[in-house]
Amino acid sequence: MTVEEVYVNSFDGTEVAWAETGNSPYLQDTNTDYIRTNITAKYESKFGFPNSVGSGAINSVKIRVEVETVPFELGCLAYVYVWDGASWVLLGSVSSDNVYAWIEFDVSAILNTWDKINGAKLRFLSSVGDGTVYVRRATRKVDYTAVAVGIASKRLLVGVGL
Repeated sequence: MTVEEVYVNSFDGTEVAWAETGNSPYLQDTNTDYIRTNITAKYESKFGFPNSVGSGAINSVKIRVEVETVPFELGCLAYVYVWDGASWVLLGSVSSDNVYAWIEFDVSAILNTWDKINGAKLRFLSSVGDGTVYVRRATRKVDYTAVAVGIASKRLLVGVGL
């Protein structure tokens, strides 16, 4: 089995309602780039991933999001959606108590083909109450069994009388 985990590498900005800090695409692997909001019912999208180098049998697919909620309170969270190639699918909500934490969603049943994996995008919807939600990183993690590549049989040609 092979595991491929990639960070967000694109942001198209068609729905920009959160504050972006740092360099686009904001959810890559850094401590200084992130998105945040303290306004309820605002979408932020579309964050994309690089195409997978994988092939073969897909064992599992996960979306991971690093999030912090300040101050932490019930109802201060972000809803995470994934694009499955046809529609936005709600994965659930994320929040964390005044410290960044990774939240993981198993999306194996949603991103169940290589086309869906390669076309996956993320979208966030805010529900913040009196706090602020920060999202700093996001990854797509694919566990797969690679296609076996046969080794072509080689023949040694031996010269007579050499």
